Amino acid sequence: MKWIREYYVKSILENPKKKLTQKSILLNTANIKTISIIASSKEEIEVIKEVVHSDLGNEITVMGNYYDEKSVDEQAFSYKDFTLFGKPREKLIQLLSLTPDLIIFTPERLNYFTLFLLQLQSTSYSMGFYNKETEPYLDLMLNNEEKDIQSGTALLIKYLKQIN
Repeated sequence: MKWIREYYVKSILENPKKKLTQKSILLNTANIKTISIIASSKEEIEVIKEVVHSDLGNEITVMGNYYDEKSVDEQAFSYKDFTLFGKPREKLIQLLSLTPDLIIFTPERLNYFTLFLLQLQSTSYSMGFYNKETEPYLDLMLNNEEKDIQSGTALLIKYLKQIN
């Protein structure tokens, strides 16, 4: 059944609805109240959370999610969280109802479901590491020159602050 869901999600990504969202090109870091992280693992979410709180302040609410087909963790999502025709189920609907000010997208191994989740949150300002597939979805991208996620995220936040 995964391949059916993947087929529909892939077709949605290939033929995106033309929805023009009014997004500010610049995001004032002083106005950030909530951040959503889409990462590769729970450990990566914790590392990014530490960097965010040390660089932007502890008062920022940080939510994190990662793709894992076998995990039962509350932060994990998988193809099972989509209907047969690629629509988000209850768990993801609740996540999508929260509109973060900033999305940090860091997965190195991409799949259609993480890209689709990023596309569904297109009204939020998003940043991450450059990849050809993520180019249409991210507002600020850096080459992933850093060896670890901690220093890479710190660089993303540094450049976000500099463009303000």
